[in-house]
Amino acid sequence: MKIKNDKPAAMKTRSFMKYRSFIAGHYDGMAGALTGFTGLVTGHEVLAGRLIRPERFDVRGCKQILDAGCGNGRYTKYLLRHADPGATLTTFDLSPAMLKRARNHLKSDRVSHAVADLTCLPYADGCFDAIVCGWVLEHLPDPSLGLCELARVLAPAGRLLLMTTENTFLGKMCGRLWHCRTYQRDDLRSTSSRCGLRWARELWFTDFHRVMRMGGIVVELHREGAVNG
Repeated sequence: MKIKNDKPAAMKTRSFMKYRSFIAGHYDGMAGALTGFTGLVTGHEVLAGRLIRPERFDVRGCKQILDAGCGNGRYTKYLLRHADPGATLTTFDLSPAMLKRARNHLKSDRVSHAVADLTCLPYADGCFDAIVCGWVLEHLPDPSLGLCELARVLAPAGRLLLMTTENTFLGKMCGRLWHCRTYQRDDLRSTSSRCGLRWARELWFTDFHRVMRMGGIVVELHREGAVNG
C-alpha cells in the first residue's frame, strides 16, 4: 500500500532548527536508550550484518570509512569487522547520548566519534572511500540537504550505503514512532541524481524482505560519472 510522502507532526509544527533540537533530545532520552532492545526484537541488529559484508556492501580496501548518524554503533560494529586493519573509521551523530552508547557498544580505539549535523558536515571534500548512512535522511525536511553533503564528502570512486524509511504502511507506522518522515523510492532516486549520486543497486536484508517489499529503502550509491568495480 503506497501513501503520500508525509512529515511527522513534530516536523510540521516546528522550524527545522527546533525540530533538530527535538530529535537530538528524543534520542538522548528513552527512545535512544531503547534502540539496542528494539534492534534485537526486530532483528535489525543481526540483519545489519547481512548488508555490510564482502558479498554485499564491501568495505575491503577502503581507507577512510564514515558511519553517518551512527546511533548506537549497530552498523559501525560490522564496518569494524570487515574493514582492513589499517582503515580509519569515523562516526558522528546529532545526539551526544547516542555517541556515548556507540562508544560503550563498540569499545574500540579504531573509531573516532563526533557530534555533527548531516546537513553541514565538518569533513573535507571527497575524503571518504565508503559511507554508511542508516535511518537518518528521514529526519530532514528535504533529502537533498543530506544527500548533497554525503556526495560532497564521498570520494570519486567511493560507495555509499543508504537506508531510509519508505512510504509504505509499515513505514508510516515507524515514522510515527520515531518522529520521522517517509520517502517514495522513485522520488528519492531522482533527488539522489540531482545531488550527484547514482543508484548502483538496490539491496534487501533478505529474500523475504525483497518479495514482501519490506525493510525500507536500502541502496548502494556511487558518485555520478564514477566507474566502480
